Amino acid sequence: MEGFDNSVILSLVQKIKEKDESAFKEFFCLLQPSIYYFLFRFTSDSIAAEDLTQETFIKFWENVEILDISLSPKSYLYKIAKNLALNFVTRKPPVNSFDEAENAIELISKNSQTNYDSIFLNDEYQKAINTLPERCRMIFILSRFDGFNYSEIATILGISLQTVKNQMNKALSILRKKLASHLN
Repeated sequence: MEGFDNSVILSLVQKIKEKDESAFKEFFCLLQPSIYYFLFRFTSDSIAAEDLTQETFIKFWENVEILDISLSPKSYLYKIAKNLALNFVTRKPPVNSFDEAENAIELISKNSQTNYDSIFLNDEYQKAINTLPERCRMIFILSRFDGFNYSEIATILGISLQTVKNQMNKALSILRKKLASHLN
């Protein structure tokens, strides 16, 4: 997953529990990119992902005294991010398709013909991921983009290991069908 040892995270969290702001800053720098990427993948909105990332760390800081050190601090952080993402998705206003089209045109104009197919495949891949049911999508993102194993995902989402496996199978099946034309 990340390129650092979990003992570093545990050491930082112990200091954070004592309200050490420099430890919190280091913790933030280590985990912010993965939390942001998770939130961006889930919301498909870079501005919302930035805001939700900040909110995730603020909630972590505000509630760190109740954190059980024996549990994974990363899992706790992802639980906060998951809850914020779900709240955002349920209250999110409709997306302006004109802005999306404009962004796609800008991307294409900046890339050569060799990258053209790749851009559309990535766009179709992201759209296919976005069509997955919420729980299914969250499990897929945590597994494929954030590198969590199934038991860690079960802990983060508070569901059984079997549910994680079933939802991953469902996600992969849906994605295979939606992207079948690109798999041949």
